[in-house]
Amino acid sequence: MQYTFCAMGLLSFLCGGFGKQPAPQTKPTTQTMPPGEISYSQLDITERFDDQLHLKPEEWISTVPLNKSVPTGKGLPPVSASSDEVYKAAERLSHFRESISIPNDGVYCPVCHIANTQLAKLRKPCPKCGRALLKFGWD
Repeated sequence: MQYTFCAMGLLSFLCGGFGKQPAPQTKPTTQTMPPGEISYSQLDITERFDDQLHLKPEEWISTVPLNKSVPTGKGLPPVSASSDEVYKAAERLSHFRESISIPNDGVYCPVCHIANTQLAKLRKPCPKCGRALLKFGWD
């Protein structure tokens, strides 16, 4: 019985595989979306990638509101929004982000525009305004 399977495999290779060209490799296509169509999981970003890599646990870094560069972004409050409106929108996004375990996330205050690498500070008071700190993604 073992020989039958070997013979069938050999015949299959010889008859079916001989002379066939491998299937052409296709490159995945990159699709871009207009900035206004992207949904965000936080309201601020840092100025450069990997900004957090040089921060000590007690250090804070300035953040930049996304709505200044993408004023029509989905889920972003208008540039003219009050501090309370900004915080309310950021809190809603933070709840979503908190439901997902994302390595290396930190915390931020969307009103004071500061961030820290220590996720243990989540929901603790902001050192500047006292509002609860929200989850912040560095990546």
